[in-house]
Amino acid sequence: MKATLTFTLPEEADEHRAALEGVRWRSLAQRLDEALRQTAKHGGQKDADRAAWARAMLRDAVSAEGLDL
Repeated sequence: MKATLTFTLPEEADEHRAALEGVRWRSLAQRLDEALRQTAKHGGQKDADRAAWARAMLRDAVSAEGLDL
């Protein structure tokens, strides 16, 4: 199966850039999620609580957009 995305440039330059950078954004979100998981697991109590909260916020936002990590 093949998929082709077509953009009218320069009018759709933002959409074009988003399509090109999507994988990098996902990778960044995954690395952030993992860093927060590690801090929640191994950090001091205050840091662990904050990391768990931030991780939950990240996952809720991702889920609200219909995405997954």
